[in-house]
This record gives sequence, structure tokens and C-alpha cells, in this order.
Amino acid sequence: MILAEYDVVVVGGGHAGIEATHAAWKLGVKTAMLTMDINAIGRMSCNPAVGGLAKGQIVRDIDALGGLMGLLTDKAGIQFRMLNMSKGPAVWGPRAQCDMKYYSEVARETLQSLPGLSLIQGELASFERMPDGRLEITLLNGDRYITRAIVVTSGTFLASKMFTGLETSIGGRVGEPSSDKLSECLAANGIRLRRLKTGTPSRLDPDSIDFDECEVQHGDENPWPMSDRHIDGCVANFSAGQFWGDSVNKFVRNDCVCWITRTNLKTHEILRSGFKDSPMFSGRIHGKGPRYCPSIEDKINRFGDRDGHQLFLEPEQADIGRVYINGFSSSLPADIQLQAIHTIQGLTRARVLQIGYAVEYDSVDATQLYPTFECKNVPGLYFAGQVCGTSGYEEAAGQGLMAGINAALKVKGEEPFILGRSESYLGVMVDDLVNILLDEPYRMFTSRAEYRLFLRSDNAEARLKEKAHKIGMIDDVNWADWVRRRNLMDAVKTRLNEESATPAEANKILEAGGQALATERTRWINVLRRPGIDPENFFKVAVPDSIQTEPGGAGLTRRDQWHMYAEELYAGFFDRQEREIDDQKKMESVKLSPDMDYMQISAISIESRQRLNAHKPLTLGQAARIPGVRPADITVLSHWLENRG
Repeated sequence: MILAEYDVVVVGGGHAGIEATHAAWKLGVKTAMLTMDINAIGRMSCNPAVGGLAKGQIVRDIDALGGLMGLLTDKAGIQFRMLNMSKGPAVWGPRAQCDMKYYSEVARETLQSLPGLSLIQGELASFERMPDGRLEITLLNGDRYITRAIVVTSGTFLASKMFTGLETSIGGRVGEPSSDKLSECLAANGIRLRRLKTGTPSRLDPDSIDFDECEVQHGDENPWPMSDRHIDGCVANFSAGQFWGDSVNKFVRNDCVCWITRTNLKTHEILRSGFKDSPMFSGRIHGKGPRYCPSIEDKINRFGDRDGHQLFLEPEQADIGRVYINGFSSSLPADIQLQAIHTIQGLTRARVLQIGYAVEYDSVDATQLYPTFECKNVPGLYFAGQVCGTSGYEEAAGQGLMAGINAALKVKGEEPFILGRSESYLGVMVDDLVNILLDEPYRMFTSRAEYRLFLRSDNAEARLKEKAHKIGMIDDVNWADWVRRRNLMDAVKTRLNEESATPAEANKILEAGGQALATERTRWINVLRRPGIDPENFFKVAVPDSIQTEPGGAGLTRRDQWHMYAEELYAGFFDRQEREIDDQKKMESVKLSPDMDYMQISAISIESRQRLNAHKPLTLGQAARIPGVRPADITVLSHWLENRG
């Protein structure tokens, strides 16, 4: 018996599943989340933190598009830091340590508060395509549902195994089962799977750690929240268009600390003694792990010349509870892990509450997907998150957002929502995933973005909010607030272009920033363009309150001030890249049919035709980025399309 019908069913309750579910619900389609354990929604399997270099930019992109991760992080955060501040704003990375238990609670309560959204506890065993194009899904317990789209966000749970030394168990996380039937179903539907590996470190009892032997790491004195939208303590209002305002610090908790320590040569010696029983080195684990977040044994093996590796001791909750050893992921035997931990400064008395382990799991070759994350061979089936071969909560959440949006738009009969590489880090990630055949988990870096000067954490709203508003992810109240702030920034910029500063006025700013002093009057805008100045101090001196504050008291926020500074700091670089970005946008605007048979275009090389047929790009820009497709063939294809009219 069919229990219910839905427009979109999201399978999985991790970070990708949360965003996909919320996005589909927000766009007005009948949505359900199917998860093996409702109480595990939003559970942080690994590092209890959100953001960081490039990852923080992803979270800001998600927030500007109306997603949840920034809001959840601000609600559950216990320490906020802006990374890379010694460099330019283009590569700053907002990061927040979270109370992992509270994050999960807030995520679950948020979804439960959304009217009309269904949360189903169970495991997907199979799905079948019906004659009318809908999908019938069957759970392990025999329950059946009908849906128009499925978004699979199964994380590391497809045919998953856990390894600690010679011990092997079934599951994708301690105490949670593997989803074997879904993996079998995907393979039966012709979807190519591959094995990947991830891992997690031991957790320690904080009462057994000598923190006074470690370096203390505090949060920022004046912290940056992840979201621009205001949390008033009511999770049900997360989508109701409330905003941060100026008194932002009272809305975030920032009183927890982390600690830094290091491995040493004795640590490395003990770890090497366990290599013979390592599932990684013995071949028992076949999947490849993340290159840029390696296990500690992989670090020792690859970088044997180093005398130590930095480790971060991070609290998992506000009351500490357990301490996570960031940088010490391991699948070595438990006794080897414990001996090695006891050689580390501050951890000689440490008691292990949970030993580290590796997880090997099935993932989907994402080159089988369109940039909407819909499977090319199974219409209506979408994938997002670690199942697509990525690592990290932020990458997963970004994919979930895009998959949820596109599944809902397809159900509504509307155009897909695809972001270009010059528009967001999400656009870069999606383009990489669907075009590059990966053999290891994908992680986002600022270096992956050709236009990272344009893709900063401070300008996510300027880049994405209008797009989000047009499709319904940002409501009218939130949009009106952004328009007000944008207009105010324009008015302030006009004044800075028109008004000039005396040497004495300008030098108040320049001297504090270590810049060469002015000897004559200069436009305020030129002062703002000088690197190293403090924008907040600048606006206090350069712009009277009557100019930067509207009637009623709503003025430039701190983020607005830094955004204006970054825009002027990089203004010269923007001019050089705008033509290249315009050319890319023109190519992205040339649509290609997914049904096109490129073998019929004889003027294109056979290799390019084969690759184009295999990938089925949706735009000329995507076609140009397919590995092995020659630039000359893209030119031929462009002319062929023009002649076709």
C-alpha cells in the first residue's frame, strides 16, 4: 500500500539532506526527509566546526541563497574566528567551533517546525520508475511512497565499513548501520559507484588533558557571525526574514577556547610500528582518502622528514564534554593510537573516550550528473553531499542546497538554477564535480576559483541575493533589507568620490594602517583603497553619521563597511578580469540540449564528440571545461549552433 505521495523526497539527514529538504520546502513543493534516525539529523560525524578557508565562503554563499547552515552555526557556535586575516579579504575564511550536540538539536527542531514538511524514519531499500515518470520508493520495512524526485544525500553510509587496525565492523558512523540495499539499488540502475575513504580521530576526556602544556587559541575579540540574518532564539523563524543588525555580538557565543599541541619523533616511531596492521597499508581499505585531510599515519608515511605535525584540541560542546584531536585521524590499532597519543605534550595522561577509525563507503561518480545534480540516466534522481565524492560539511551543504532547489524547480516546471564559476564557490564546486573524474574526495580551496577576488565572504549577498530572491529562496522582507543597505552603500560611495580629506584627516587613517602619509588633499575613496587600513575606523572619520545612517537609525553594518573596503581595494584587478568573465558568461548563456547527439557533427574530432556525448553538457561553457574536449572543437560547435539558428 502506498502511504503517501510527495513532490520531493530527500534521503539522508546530514548537512546535504538538511539543505536539500529546507530548499525544496521553501520553494513550495510537498517535501519529505527520509532518514534512518531522526535524532541523528545534523549530527557532526567528525570535526565539530563549520567554515574555514574557502569553506567559510561556501557557508556565506549558502546563507545569501537562503540556506540554513549559517543560521544553524551562529545558533550553535561556541567560538568564532576569521582565518587568514594576515592576507587580503579575498582569502579570508570565517570559521566557527560548534556545540555539536546543540547543532544537531537546532537542525532537527528547525525542520520539525516547518509546516507541511514530513520527517520519515526508515531506510530506503529500492526505487522504481513508474510509466508516468514518477518514482516509487520502498523502505526496508516494506513501506512505500511515491515521489516526483528523489535527492540522495546518504553521506558515508552506502555499503560502509569501519576499520580500526585489524578490526572491521559494518556502519558509516559509530553505532549507526550501513545502507547496503540502496547501494545495490543504485548499481542495479546502472549508476557507477566507487569506493572512497574517510576517517575520524580519537575523542578524549578533557579532565585527563594538561591544557596548561598546550598553546591556547581564543576566538576573535570582535567575532564575525556566519549569517546576515538575525536569530532571535526562535528556530521556527529561521525562514521568516529576520536580520542581524548592528548589535551582532550579543547573538553569538564566543567564550570557548581551543588548544594547540604537536606530535614528535617518538609519536611517529610508535605510529610506524603499527603500519603492518594498518588497513590502509595492508590493502584491506581499497578506497582512497582525502589528500588534504589525511590520517596521521598517512602524514607520517608521506612526510617522513618532518619532526612534528600540529594538532588542535577542540571541544565538542560548550561544556567541553569530549575533546576532538583535529589532525590525528587514524585507523591504526587502538593500542598503537593510545601509545602515540600519550607521547604528545599535554596528552600524556589522556583517557580515550572513543578510539579513531576509518570509514570506507560507496560514492557516485559525479560525472554522471548534470550541474543540477540530477542523474543523466535516471530522470528525477538527484545526488548531493559526500555521496558525490566530496569531503566536508560545507561542500555537502552547498550541494544539498543546489540539488534541493533544482529538484523543486523541475517539479514546478521551471528553469534549472545553475551558478557559474565567476558567481560563487558553489558554482566552482559543482562545475568541478560534474566535469572532472575524481579518484579521491574533493575539497574546496580558494585556489580552485579563478575569480576568487570576486568570490569573497563579504560580498556573497551582492553576488547571489537577487538570484535567490527571483526563485523564491529569499523572501521580500529579507530582499528589501538588502536593497536598503545596498542603496545606502551606493550613497556613501558617492560621497567618498566627491569629498576630499585634508592631509591631517587622511593621515589619521593612514598612520594607523602603516601606510605612507598624505601631503595634500585626496579623495576619501583613494584613502579607502589603501591596503592595511581599518575600514571601521575609516568610516568613523570619513563619513558623518548623518550620511551613513538612514532616518530611523538603520545604517551601514560592520560587514557592509568591510565589503566596501574590499571592493575598492581590488577595484583595479576587477577591470582586468571583467572581460574574461563576460566571455565566460556568454558561453554559459548558450544552452545545449541534453538530447543532442554530437556524433552527427562531423567537423568535431571524434574524441571530443565522444566526450560531449558522455557528459551531455547543458551550456557551451560547460562543454568547454570537459577534459579532453579541444578548444578548436568548441569553436566549431559554436559556429554550428549559430548556423543552426
